[in-house]
Amino acid sequence: MYKSIVAGTDLSTTAKIATDRAANLAHKLDAKLYLVHAGTDPGDPLKELAGEYGAEVVVKEGPPVDVLIEQTEKLDSALLVVGSVGMSGARRFLLGNVPNKVSHHATTDLLIVKTDPAPEHVGDYRGILVGADGSSTAMRAVEIASDLAKRLGVAPIIVTAYQPPTEQELKRMRSDSQDPVAQWGSSKTTRSTPEEFRWRLADAAQAEDVLERAAEHASRFGVKADVRAVEGAAAETLISVAKEEDVDLMVVGSVGMTGAKRFALGNVPNRVSHHAPTDVLILHTTS
Repeated sequence: MYKSIVAGTDLSTTAKIATDRAANLAHKLDAKLYLVHAGTDPGDPLKELAGEYGAEVVVKEGPPVDVLIEQTEKLDSALLVVGSVGMSGARRFLLGNVPNKVSHHATTDLLIVKTDPAPEHVGDYRGILVGADGSSTAMRAVEIASDLAKRLGVAPIIVTAYQPPTEQELKRMRSDSQDPVAQWGSSKTTRSTPEEFRWRLADAAQAEDVLERAAEHASRFGVKADVRAVEGAAAETLISVAKEEDVDLMVVGSVGMTGAKRFALGNVPNRVSHHAPTDVLILHTTS
């Protein structure tokens, strides 16, 4: 899985929550931990923290986002870890917001650790939730979540949200020369769902088809997933299930996190990253 874990720190109390999580994961996954500090070398406090974790220290001048991404890119199979301060509310629009900017520019997998409110303690993940919409990127998320769940000794929950298209959407789709509306009527349509309608499966039957394939992917990692088809908007459905089941990690793909697409109302990973009640693992994808 991950051979290296990079944790950004400014030695603040909230950063300590994220580095504790990174250290815990590094131990569980037998990965090397790097503590990265952007700016002037803080000296002994950083060395002492690194000694506590058995981590290697990297100090470099420069904007924190650039330093973190650059250092992570240098390593093989690396996971970048940052705290969530500033990811919710109006603060996420601030130009200097590190986790928000990293989430839109990272070229590796990114773990955003929930630091507000601060957890009572940082231990092993007790529950992992992943969404599946039938796309190849979502299936990668299922596989990573299942691999991680296996290594941590927990069973993943796989959720597929479905929403029948509205009459207005159907009319717009019928006007398309390729007539994709026909896709909604067949049982194996999810493989060719138009991009703009990802996460908009037409009914429970199609959602169950996605879940069947997702469960098969999960079984390859030796885990039996808890699979659920839930009617509702995808991001809100995933967040609701996460709260109900008290999971502490959500896994999503990064499609739509960059460029103007991230401002779209239906953008699932972007909405989850800003509103999740849990840590969020955003998997870097190229499609």
